[in-house]
Amino acid sequence: MRWRTALGGVIMILGLLAYIAGTVTFANLLLPQHWLAEILFYPITGFIWIFPAIWLIGWTKKDKEPPAR
Repeated sequence: MRWRTALGGVIMILGLLAYIAGTVTFANLLLPQHWLAEILFYPITGFIWIFPAIWLIGWTKKDKEPPAR
């Protein structure tokens, strides 16, 4: 395992936890307390985090493995 893989894993976990906390806080403060708003909001925000995760996974894959002998 190279340094990008380890760093990417830590960033992924911490970033996802921060994203979840921000999303729930935003929903509690600004989202109307209506079931339809929640049904629309949470699935949409649940999929948005995938785009930065795809980029981060691609970044970790750039970590070169040493050549096999």
